[in-house]
Amino acid sequence: MGRLAVADIRFVIVSDLHFGAENSVLTPLSESAPTRRSTGFAVDEDSSSPLLVGLVEAVRQLTEQQSRPPTLVLAGDILDMALSPDEYSSAVFSGFARLAFGGRDPVFDPVVYYVPGNHDHHLWETAREAQYVEHLRSIPLDSRLGAPCHVTSLKPDDESPQVSSAWLASLVQREEGAAAAQVRVAYPNMALLHPSGDRALVISHGHFTESIYTMMSQLKSMLYPDQPRDLNDVTVWEEENFAWIDFLWSTLGRSGQVGSDLGLIYADMATPTDMDTLASNLTAALLKKGAGPDWLHKVEGAVINSIVKHETVRNVRSERGTTTTTLSPKGQAGLRSYLEGPVRTQLEVELGTVPQEVSFVFGHTHKPFADRWQVAGFPSPVRIFNTGGWVVDTAAPAPVQGGVALLVDDQLDVVPLQVYRQAAGSPPPPQLLASRDDDGSPSEFTGEIAARVDPRAEPWAAITAAASSLTAQRYRLQAITTETYRAAGPRSPLGQ
Repeated sequence: MGRLAVADIRFVIVSDLHFGAENSVLTPLSESAPTRRSTGFAVDEDSSSPLLVGLVEAVRQLTEQQSRPPTLVLAGDILDMALSPDEYSSAVFSGFARLAFGGRDPVFDPVVYYVPGNHDHHLWETAREAQYVEHLRSIPLDSRLGAPCHVTSLKPDDESPQVSSAWLASLVQREEGAAAAQVRVAYPNMALLHPSGDRALVISHGHFTESIYTMMSQLKSMLYPDQPRDLNDVTVWEEENFAWIDFLWSTLGRSGQVGSDLGLIYADMATPTDMDTLASNLTAALLKKGAGPDWLHKVEGAVINSIVKHETVRNVRSERGTTTTTLSPKGQAGLRSYLEGPVRTQLEVELGTVPQEVSFVFGHTHKPFADRWQVAGFPSPVRIFNTGGWVVDTAAPAPVQGGVALLVDDQLDVVPLQVYRQAAGSPPPPQLLASRDDDGSPSEFTGEIAARVDPRAEPWAAITAAASSLTAQRYRLQAITTETYRAAGPRSPLGQ
């Protein structure tokens, strides 16, 4: 196999691996007969998912003739800290580190870049607090202490002190030959810049494209409408909402029995019927706190139930849970708002101008796509790539969901390699994801990568087989889980 004719793969970007989550196809599971209190599935800490093995081997094959390995960029939700025990998430990441960094022939450069998401937001909190500790150690006694930072610059290498994830780095450094590994953190946006200054690729996890992650800002606006602040400043978004994001999506799920019971709430979001029941349960709880005659409770119940159901559906039903379209109108509006506001502002402030060509990469929705949008404030159409996700949320296939690895060369050209996608029948083999606006011939970089992905050869054939087996297993898991939670969860009279 010859060297790439056009350019080496300089960066590989992935997101939403959700290591440790049982519904992630990258988490190895053991399977036994379900019981009344158990689904029969358990995380296998001593093995690796064959799809994860295939993903790493695919990158190894594509880059084995390069003079230097590519740099890995992790775009959030790498560890599933919402509902998975720390030891499970860490064990699966450790298995990945062994495949990708261990031994004498590592697949990736020892410097990794990491943009935390909502489900591993707690790792951002630990990283920024560690940075603040280093800051405190370095300043003179007669100096003001200053406040810890809530965001980083677009260029993580420019941060001083360096922002790093000791948690992830320690898991990589345990591997033979990887003692020098680093995991540098950028949050919530990171930029790869072309030396000319005319091109930039901005990477974000993407949770700020949904309004529920700025709920504290919305509440503040309602309570204190006269307080001035720049809502185009990404620092404001994180500063006002970091505790909310960390609590509900990154720490609450691991909080003892309360965290375990949170699974009941997630299960109650699975279908419209379950959402109605969840709203009814909330209504019943509210009415029990009140007083008055029973007949009034029925009237109150009807009104409150309608309001609660509306608000529950509006705030809880996420873009990830919308499995009928790649990006809903609400999701499109949220993404456009984030690009026109915080992303554009951060580019202008840190670079002095918005580069002539900008690409934007995000995950979070678990629904991969490639597109090109006209966005206000950007000199030319913005290339948009979604990296998809590696979890199965439903008991039936959701064909809009799948996992993508973005391959980037030195010129910041991007090739989306779709490793797997859910399908009503057998999952399709790995293939390049075409942009919905592509009407011309592909770039030379795209053509070269396409020529090297042969679905009939290894490791591509093994990836297809693993995707078929593992998605089918996760459909069974989701069906059993839903029935288990429905049997165990409380049901109110209003929901019957």
